[in-house]
Amino acid sequence: MATDLEKAFNQVSTLFNQGKYDELGQFFDEDAIMKRVDDPGSIAGIGNLMAYLNTHQKPQNPQFEGVTISSKKEPSSTQGIVIGTAKYRDKKTDADTIPVQFTFVFTRDDAQSDWLLINAFAVPTP
Repeated sequence: MATDLEKAFNQVSTLFNQGKYDELGQFFDEDAIMKRVDDPGSIAGIGNLMAYLNTHQKPQNPQFEGVTISSKKEPSSTQGIVIGTAKYRDKKTDADTIPVQFTFVFTRDDAQSDWLLINAFAVPTP
């Protein structure tokens, strides 16, 4: 866990790419919401999110790579936002990537607490 916003983002991204979803779950707020990249729907709540990652995503091992952070803001000591672009692969073995624009919103109890991911979405860009 991390009190530094960019470090928390990097840890989340790394664990996602490694398919270590149970470890990744430690970085989720209990009310976490994640938008599916190639679908208009979202998964809400840590229990639903963990079930989705471990049952649907684990066999595919999707990848979130080539990340460029364009903005990192902490509008308050308890909210942080990381915005940027990346390339997404539905399966680790896919040759083709999908260019995406992303926003990850983090929350914490106070300035000394670790950041937790509460909202993550990435949408394909033309």
